[in-house]
This record gives sequence, C-alpha cells and structure tokens, in this order.
Amino acid sequence: MNRWYKYSLLQGCCLLVWSCSTSPEPINFGKDHCVNCKMKIVDPRFGGELVSSKGRVFKFDAIECLVPYLQEHATTDYAQVLAIAYDRPETLVDVQELVFERDSAYRSPMGGNVAAFTQAAAKEGKWMDWEEVKQTIGSPPNSTNY
Repeated sequence: MNRWYKYSLLQGCCLLVWSCSTSPEPINFGKDHCVNCKMKIVDPRFGGELVSSKGRVFKFDAIECLVPYLQEHATTDYAQVLAIAYDRPETLVDVQELVFERDSAYRSPMGGNVAAFTQAAAKEGKWMDWEEVKQTIGSPPNSTNY
C-alpha cells in the first residue's frame, strides 16, 4: 500500500508539472482554427499564438486576430506572445524579436495585410515594432462577411 501511494504521488506530480508547461504548440495548418474568428488556419506565412501562464495555447490565423483578442483579454497573464515570421513560414517567433509591415502585397487571411519578419530579414522600409502594431491594428473585419 505504501509503495502504491508513493507511485501515485510521483505520477500526480509529474502530470501536474507537464500540464502546466508554457511551451507553444506547432500550428496544424488546415486543421486548427483561429480562436478569434473561428476560420481554419491555412496560410503558413501568417498566424500566431498566445500561451497563458497556466499553459493554455490560443492559436490565430493572422496578427489582425491576435491583437484584438489580446486586448479583449488583457487581464489574462500570457507567458508567450508569438507570431509566424513571413520569411520563415510555419515558424513561431517571440513578437519582441520581430518587425512588422503593413502592405497590400502580403494579403493576410483577415485582410489587414500585416506581415511579421525576423529582424535579420528586414531591409529598408517602414517597419513597426510590436508596441506600434498593438496601437495601430483595430478589430478584424466581421468573419461572417467571408
């Protein structure tokens, strides 16, 4: 009985530590849905994730969905805020390590045309940092129009 109790306690502790992980999850393109607009996430050049301090992962199809969701849930403590770098498809990168550009050439899923780039890929141009993105991006278009 004592051995079983120790084993159960150890197993419970391991499960608790594992379940509270604040690691991001890879986006499963074509299967995962945006938590904000409910659209399927399909374009590997756009997207993002919020990872709460409790380990819950929220996936987005575009920066234009992530920012309003983040603002609407400002009381939630996020351990990580990540976006996909346009120059590194399918790769989630901390938003503080990215620069952003709004241009109609990018054609993002929600029509805001905002793309994130690694700072190494950034050339001359009008770049925004994460704080500027949060200030300039408004609510995404109503997803029922699509």
